[in-house]
Amino acid sequence: MASSAPFDPISYYLHISVGIVGLLAALIALSTKKGSRVHIFAGRTFAVSILVVAISSLVLLSVRMAPPLLVAALTSVYAVGTALLALKPATRRIRTFETGFFIFEIGVVLLFLSFAIPQVAAGNIPLIGPLAILAIPIILLAGDVHFFRNADRRAALRIRRHLARMIWAFAIAVRAPLAEVYSQLEIPIPFILIGPLIVAPMLIAVFLPRYPVASQPR
Repeated sequence: MASSAPFDPISYYLHISVGIVGLLAALIALSTKKGSRVHIFAGRTFAVSILVVAISSLVLLSVRMAPPLLVAALTSVYAVGTALLALKPATRRIRTFETGFFIFEIGVVLLFLSFAIPQVAAGNIPLIGPLAILAIPIILLAGDVHFFRNADRRAALRIRRHLARMIWAFAIAVRAPLAEVYSQLEIPIPFILIGPLIVAPMLIAVFLPRYPVASQPR
């Protein structure tokens, strides 16, 4: 088992344990019928796990800052939050929350760039690293723009948006711990950076056809 140093052991292992529960819950949610009790319970468990892991990540990052993990923690909350909001009626309150999440994630991207640009400019890290880290946030933000511009089709798009964002959150939740233990497991860094960008679209391509876009009333 990986050492918790330099972190508090209780916080560290709680973080890992809740993360494992969340990943298992996500797999159950993906493999069960949409709307079933098991699916709903597993989805809520995954959402709560993501929130707990994100909060515990911020605690751990206060001890040792790692900008890519900060992006992962905050973006996972954004992805799950907007996934859950997609299922809600399009009230002014819900749209305000969705806009707030959109602005929040733009702030996350800008914060990460404030760390990454000086490091790339100094030649300390290759450009591909930050680009790979920002790929998922940019994909999700682009999805927001599409969703906002097609507000009149919300009822038709909401289930697909929910599913896609939960899958992207799952990809983030898988990549983040691998970034911590890749050296012990001898996992190539390109696999950690690029792997989720391949696996998530594959999962979306498999599961999305189950929820076709509803036809719009004329």
